[in-house]
Amino acid sequence: MIAGIIFPVMSYGQNTLEAGLAGGYSYYNGDLNPGVPFVLPKPAYGAIARYNIGDRWTAKITYTHAKVAGDTTKSKPVVEGLQNFSTTIDDISAMAEFNFMKYSTGSKRYRFTPYITAGAGFFLYNTEINHNLTKNHNFAAIFGLGFKYSLSKRFGASAEWRMHRTFTDNLDGQIGNSGTKDWFSVADVSLTYKIEFNKKCGCRNLQW
Repeated sequence: MIAGIIFPVMSYGQNTLEAGLAGGYSYYNGDLNPGVPFVLPKPAYGAIARYNIGDRWTAKITYTHAKVAGDTTKSKPVVEGLQNFSTTIDDISAMAEFNFMKYSTGSKRYRFTPYITAGAGFFLYNTEINHNLTKNHNFAAIFGLGFKYSLSKRFGASAEWRMHRTFTDNLDGQIGNSGTKDWFSVADVSLTYKIEFNKKCGCRNLQW
């Protein structure tokens, strides 16, 4: 559905590419932490590439290196038989963004907007429990929200909070309630640099 909306728009307006770096925090929700956000947050960082289709839609690819952890002393309710764990994640995701307001990096008229994002990701993860390391991989459905701001003609910044609903109950290296799947979430800030295409087709009112 997203592709059906985005691709017809690609013939209109000014398309630009933005690439940059991101950094923030990641955390886990699962058997040891069913629903509370930002419990035991760990550093996360990565890279981002955005292809802006006009002033409303963006297709993006992200790479994120993150770490999540769980502690039985912080789990509510306490789940018997589970142990503390630490998991390292390397994720590649493809997503779409929809801007609630018109936005273009470098524009003085449309210089900020909140947005929503959704997509899918593939990730590798290594889980350590009592110095025993296991390796695995899985997929995730992603949704989130963010805010973009144009810093200058070429540089833009964004703050984003996205949730990855995985298709495994083994992100923590142990099976708890098999009826639920584990989640990991990332809250980060990114800085990107804009590369313009088809400048002659660009709308001046987006720039000024």
